[in-house]
Amino acid sequence: MEYKDFSMIKAQKEAGDYLFGDVKSEYLTDRERRLICIVTADTRGCPDCTAVRIKEALEFGIDEKIINAAINLSAAINSGFTITMAINGMKKVK
Repeated sequence: MEYKDFSMIKAQKEAGDYLFGDVKSEYLTDRERRLICIVTADTRGCPDCTAVRIKEALEFGIDEKIINAAINLSAAINSGFTITMAINGMKKVK
């Protein structure tokens, strides 16, 4: 089993995922795309994916402080989402 065996990998390449293809986004810079990829991998809970994305960003020249700021922002958004879901869930129970 290899990555190329999955249709999602082809879709990622066609969508411009920098790890899977050279297609560039018309609207996002490479820097923005890399930061979004880091926080998405981190949010999804994949330590290997997160490590690869962080390594790529550092090699691209993105400062660790910028990476940390992006992850902190993602964590803040996710914690707000978690609290909102809990409050909404409690309202449905009562």
